[in-house]
Amino acid sequence: MTDVLSRLQSAGVLSPLDVQLARTLERLQPGQSEPVLLGAAFASRAIAHGHICADLRELDARPLVDEAGESIDDVRLPRLFEWVMELGQTTLCSDGSGGSDTTPLVFDGEARLYLTRYWRYQHTLCTSLRSRAMTQLPIDTEQLGADVRRLFAGGKGKVSDPRQMLAAVMAAARRLTVISGGPGTGKTTTVVRVLALLIEQALSRGEATPRIMMLAPTGKAAARLSESVTRSLKDLACTDEVKAALPVEARTLHRALGYLPHTPTRFRHGREDPLPADVVLVDEASMVDLALMAKLVEAVAPEARLILLGDKDQLASVEAGAILGDICNTEGSHAYSAPFGAVLREVLGENANSLPTDGRTTTGPWDCIVELTHSFRFKADDGIGKFSQALRSGRSPEALAQLQHGDDAVSMVQLRDDTELEAILRPAILEEFSDYLSASDPQARLDALGSYRLLSAHRRGAFGTERLNLLIEDILLRAGKIQRADAGPNYHGRPIMISANDYQLGLYNGDVGVIERDGRRLRAYFRAADGTLRTPLLPSRLPPHETVFAMTVHKSQGSEFDRVGLLLPPALSPILTRELIYTGVTRAKKAVRLYGTPEVLQQSVERRVERASGLRDALWSP
Repeated sequence: MTDVLSRLQSAGVLSPLDVQLARTLERLQPGQSEPVLLGAAFASRAIAHGHICADLRELDARPLVDEAGESIDDVRLPRLFEWVMELGQTTLCSDGSGGSDTTPLVFDGEARLYLTRYWRYQHTLCTSLRSRAMTQLPIDTEQLGADVRRLFAGGKGKVSDPRQMLAAVMAAARRLTVISGGPGTGKTTTVVRVLALLIEQALSRGEATPRIMMLAPTGKAAARLSESVTRSLKDLACTDEVKAALPVEARTLHRALGYLPHTPTRFRHGREDPLPADVVLVDEASMVDLALMAKLVEAVAPEARLILLGDKDQLASVEAGAILGDICNTEGSHAYSAPFGAVLREVLGENANSLPTDGRTTTGPWDCIVELTHSFRFKADDGIGKFSQALRSGRSPEALAQLQHGDDAVSMVQLRDDTELEAILRPAILEEFSDYLSASDPQARLDALGSYRLLSAHRRGAFGTERLNLLIEDILLRAGKIQRADAGPNYHGRPIMISANDYQLGLYNGDVGVIERDGRRLRAYFRAADGTLRTPLLPSRLPPHETVFAMTVHKSQGSEFDRVGLLLPPALSPILTRELIYTGVTRAKKAVRLYGTPEVLQQSVERRVERASGLRDALWSP
């Protein structure tokens, strides 16, 4: 057994941590069979690769290869029936019934093997979501209908998108509401009106104004949510009293839950000490991993409402799980149950005709999920809108055809080798960062920084952001656009992004700032939640940070830029998927230019993120 583990570690299939877990279990309970110990190692490996569990059926079906993609012929993994038989007999495994935590592994009896901690996260999340989704709250349909029609009336009194109204009815009638939609579909506008509606409904019943908490997974996403809500207030068709009751500041999930530095996997708020809120809104929910989502949901009081907002087609979280995709169940049909369909028709009137309320009886939390499909930013038949729809649907020929037709908003520059990088990128770098580098003050520089960003799939390597940022700085240095006074990393005009939370300074992972010279000293400038500049800081006081002329697509989630450059490597890599390309492209509001080859783009669009999980089945089973 030791030889097999060592061979798989040397081939890069298993990490030292995976192997150590298996060997520790073997020491604790000697005599365990090879399928059991290998299963434990692969369950550990699964977490590092973003999965919630090890899918033994996939391991049985696919050839075993090393990190270079070469076949490993001298190791034979157990067949599925061997795994099922041995895992069903070992005392290291339970089936999870009764929520038992007494074994290090949980096996579902078919193909999924979990580390017990992650099975517990999945079980906790599933139980809470189903309970919230199935709870029908009392509503006054006549009053609710009048309020919804007023708040969501568009030009000439017409409703711009009935699905936004549907989201509002769900939020009023359920303790769980899930709103998914791509960029420009009005998610933030919708949710601001939903929050106003919940305040109005509470006041009409003679209740206290509900306590509302707005959260996001990163500081950058929280800041953007705060800005979006503030901008939306002026267009709300409600009283000043309701507007005053709406929150305008969003917080990070970690900050709201009560981050404990000495126990980083635990928070102050939980089941015994829930969040002090009657409504909890979570933006960019696709970025939240299983562990954090489970802890969040557990910390929301049972009687409180939970609203999850995000784009199910975006990249999943960096850590384990693809939670929003599992909840939205993209393979299902968005029908609503007969009772809820009747409520919708009564509340929405003729606006309900275009909604999927066919009266079928459904299982799982269908009645709390809505997908916003109408984009107010992009035309459906042109530009980024058409291109992104082709991407999210996996229609690679259509996407490639649009690139070949020379659309002004979407274009591709052929890039096949890293030796071509400087020559191809140099014109775009000098042009796109011109306004940023010539800005006269930190506020103007931060404004200009939002105009353009170069995105890459990778952090390291020839096409990774670490090299790209050095290359861009070198281009700008030789062009005389920036200057360095010493050998340190900082200089006047350096754009930076925080990479670790600092609760004392109030700076969080993803926050973007600029280094400016103030007299003889360099200072770091960041925006506050209201858009004004914070008090500048000495660069030496900052938490870990990095240059951000270029950033990874993962880091760009929650951001928007006027124009985007998206760099694809010359060969397919494991992280190049449909979701990554879609996420990168939809960061752009006006134009996106891809650098790479049609072959790599096509292969990427035809691959989806596949994360082993039992959450979808657990949520949607009868």
